[in-house]
Amino acid sequence: MMGLMLSPYVWLVVAAIAALIEMLSVSLITVWFVIGGVVAFFAGFFGAPIWVQLVVFLVVSLASLALFRPLILKYRKQGASHEATLVGKNAIVVEDIGESTRTGRVETPDHMTWTALSHDGTPIETGAQVRVIGQDSIKLIVERI
Repeated sequence: MMGLMLSPYVWLVVAAIAALIEMLSVSLITVWFVIGGVVAFFAGFFGAPIWVQLVVFLVVSLASLALFRPLILKYRKQGASHEATLVGKNAIVVEDIGESTRTGRVETPDHMTWTALSHDGTPIETGAQVRVIGQDSIKLIVERI
């Protein structure tokens, strides 16, 4: 009786999807599944049965998450303390900021564009001048001037 066969290239697809999700979210959660998917690919490529591939994927992904995420978060927080803040700077809305939690984009004087939210949830139209009153990671919290 033949066991369930799985192309090892499926793991590369899993890794690519996890990488795409990580790029969109920057949450440091799915990057570990990229590592697990790549290692599981090699296990499958060298003929490991599917149950071994699954175990390798899960063990490597979860071990990477448990071991490396705290270190990277600690390093990222240390680096963040040395970064200049944009709080207090003015910007121009280049993509409408919608109501509530719908984000738009603003351009700062250094010609960088940032994702932005209105501090009180009111919409702000393109072209409006705003002041940055807060920053949450890569999102700026702004108010109309």
